[in-house]
Amino acid sequence: MELIMQPTPETCGQACIAMITGRDIEEVIKDMRTSGPASIGQLMEILDFYGVKHAERNTRISKKNPEPYKYFILTVHTNAGYTHWTLLYDNKYYDPEFGLIDGEYSYGKITSFLAIFKES
Repeated sequence: MELIMQPTPETCGQACIAMITGRDIEEVIKDMRTSGPASIGQLMEILDFYGVKHAERNTRISKKNPEPYKYFILTVHTNAGYTHWTLLYDNKYYDPEFGLIDGEYSYGKITSFLAIFKES
């Protein structure tokens, strides 16, 4: 997995897709038709477009679902008050805003995850 940093404050979702697919972030932005914030629905649509298998829905982290899978997109409510997408792979956070994080995630609260069923 190669870390890709988001080129603007609103392209964290596009950067996560670029990391998952190995595509250039500009190509992902063009294919998504947005350089702004992306919804979970938009992320799922572009994963489908690229042929990447994923869970059918975003799963809230709860007592019933305490741990996400090995490879997934996380929904983070940041300490600064905005929602952010980041990627967890092989117990490391590939965060397009804050960089590679090996250890505890401290930039906000992780509230849900979308499992990705793809080997890298």
